[in-house]
Amino acid sequence: MRVNAEFITSVAQLDQLPREQWPEIALVGRSNVGKSSMINTLVGKQDLARTSNTPGRTQTLNYYKITPDEGRSKPFYIVDMPGYGFAAVNQRKRADWSKLIEQYLRMRSVVCGIIQLIDMRHPPQPLDHMMSEWLQGNDFNYLVVGTKADKVAKTKVPETLLKIAESLNTDSRDTLAFSAETKLGREKLWQWMVNAVALEGRILNF
Repeated sequence: MRVNAEFITSVAQLDQLPREQWPEIALVGRSNVGKSSMINTLVGKQDLARTSNTPGRTQTLNYYKITPDEGRSKPFYIVDMPGYGFAAVNQRKRADWSKLIEQYLRMRSVVCGIIQLIDMRHPPQPLDHMMSEWLQGNDFNYLVVGTKADKVAKTKVPETLLKIAESLNTDSRDTLAFSAETKLGREKLWQWMVNAVALEGRILNF
């Protein structure tokens, strides 16, 4: 899918959220799981979202406006959220990030989908389980994406994805594998996002 994409703003406090009420799809996951790389791969730009080998680089809600070229969807935002679980950040900063994320997800009525990213090279960690349980408990339209699929043997990708779904107690239909290097999963992920925007957050299976 071809889109126009642009960075809009970084938000450190909820009163800074955009007033333009487009649907929003939020990306959550551990630090350095590949959220920025995913955004760049989705939109076909290598430098739209800043990537870094240093965990904890994203410290704000970063808004990217997506306008599909094909008339398949109205404009929407992808929101890149601070990564959780980065131990090198001081405890107060981690608490601030956690509060910002939770308040945003609870209060932002235009959120129509949440994508939780899991590094496929490792089993889900305790904080991944906590986030997954919280999202499921609050009935969010929710997709699990296994990132860095190119780092896993091709024959092991389906099995690894199934283990992630079982570990998080999610439906295997609500998981997909993604690689920023090979673009695996790119079109399926676009399909899910466009459907989420069209259905305004009602639960999807695809």
